[in-house]
Amino acid sequence: MRLVIAMMKHETNTFSPITTPWARFEEWGAHFNDDARRAYENTSMPMGAYLELAGEVGAEIDTPIAAEAMPSGPVSGEAYTIMTDAICEAIAAGCDAAFPDLHGAMVSDTTLDGEGALLERIRLIAPDLPIAVTCDL
Repeated sequence: MRLVIAMMKHETNTFSPITTPWARFEEWGAHFNDDARRAYENTSMPMGAYLELAGEVGAEIDTPIAAEAMPSGPVSGEAYTIMTDAICEAIAAGCDAAFPDLHGAMVSDTTLDGEGALLERIRLIAPDLPIAVTCDL
């Protein structure tokens, strides 16, 4: 069983004049592939729980990205594309389920619903793929 486990988090404040370019994700912590896995293994974050559960069942794990930034204004189209492309490319490579750890309040220059647009894109790639999503309360 191959699982894609990824994190893409940002709480967007559309009234904030402070934009959120990719550099803000890098400052807070943006990790790719094995670095993403190592950054969140054995943590109390949702991605950490996903990794623990996947390990318990002996799944092959792909962690294409784990990125988050401090709450601020809309996410740049470039940053949004970096994160969503990483996730969608991993899913397109083939998997049995996807576990995105999201925030639920991301707005970018290119979409008012960052998480919804990502999930729609995943459905176009893999219409029957089981997806379990965590969001910030």
